[in-house]
Amino acid sequence: MDHKGLYDISKPRFDLSTYTGRLAYFYSTTSPLTLLATSSELDQAQKDVRKYEASIKDSGPEGYWVGKDEKDKYERARQLVDSSIHPDNGKAVLLPFRMSAFVPTNLIICAGMLMPNPSLRSVIFWQWANQTLNVAVNFSNANKSIQMTPTEIGTAYCAATFTSVFLAVSLTRLVPRLSVSRTTKELLGKLVPFASVASAGVVNISCIRWKEMRDGVEIYTLTRDPTTGAEDKHVLGKSPKAGQMAVMQSAASRVFTNIPTLILPPMIMTLLERRNVFVGPRGKIFSTMTQLTLIGLSLGLFLPPAIAYFPQRASTEPKRLEPEFQEHPSPIFFNKGL
Repeated sequence: MDHKGLYDISKPRFDLSTYTGRLAYFYSTTSPLTLLATSSELDQAQKDVRKYEASIKDSGPEGYWVGKDEKDKYERARQLVDSSIHPDNGKAVLLPFRMSAFVPTNLIICAGMLMPNPSLRSVIFWQWANQTLNVAVNFSNANKSIQMTPTEIGTAYCAATFTSVFLAVSLTRLVPRLSVSRTTKELLGKLVPFASVASAGVVNISCIRWKEMRDGVEIYTLTRDPTTGAEDKHVLGKSPKAGQMAVMQSAASRVFTNIPTLILPPMIMTLLERRNVFVGPRGKIFSTMTQLTLIGLSLGLFLPPAIAYFPQRASTEPKRLEPEFQEHPSPIFFNKGL
């Protein structure tokens, strides 16, 4: 059959087994433009994806070949579904808590945290706001097969918020007392938000997903049909050690996300201030706009590289798991989670 001018949409658009493939995938799914889709457009995207995937399945190993317009329609629908719909229950994630909303929501939070000479009340408020957002994002995107009671959610929320506020207040008070130069104090003061946010983020995700570490996550092996190329999943059970790896990898991704956003803009701003870039009657406004621009660029550019570092479908060697799983062939897979 002549497939000239046609595209095989049965092949994945992004190779998620490679870092570059995951990077391209997350740049697509975290695009804030997907937030403009209405509820009816999301419903239609789900219907389109189901229709095309049914046709792909029926097409078998020959692939499903379509024209450019249909290819673009499928990829647009797939992008909306991947960015906005929870894979476990098929329902739309609340708009502020989608990963595609990460840039606009965190831009507000970071702008508040990085305000110069913050009062104690301001430090507490913005750390509270950040951890409230984190808990909501973690819960909204969590594996829905693992249920948490309101008490468990409340405990995670309180632990993360207390840790963040405690560290932020302690570090804010400690830095001015250090016997270092004024410039060094200013730089260290601007790095306080990173230290408190990064550590609280680890506490936050560990509390929200503590059941995965205690009870384990589903692990499985994969085989591939030599005729159709379809993957066959063989569930082995639940592994607490795999759950611990999943949570730690997710926590590390959160820290990676915070590094450029809460460190690079303050360092650049310090260098610009030392060069007297923001002098003059409009210097304060110019300084604020420059800082917000740097934060926005950092959020947009560095979020996908951070969350793409670890594969969503993680793998490990059997010897790293419990004894009952160590006789199975390698590799063993599990879902890392958000």
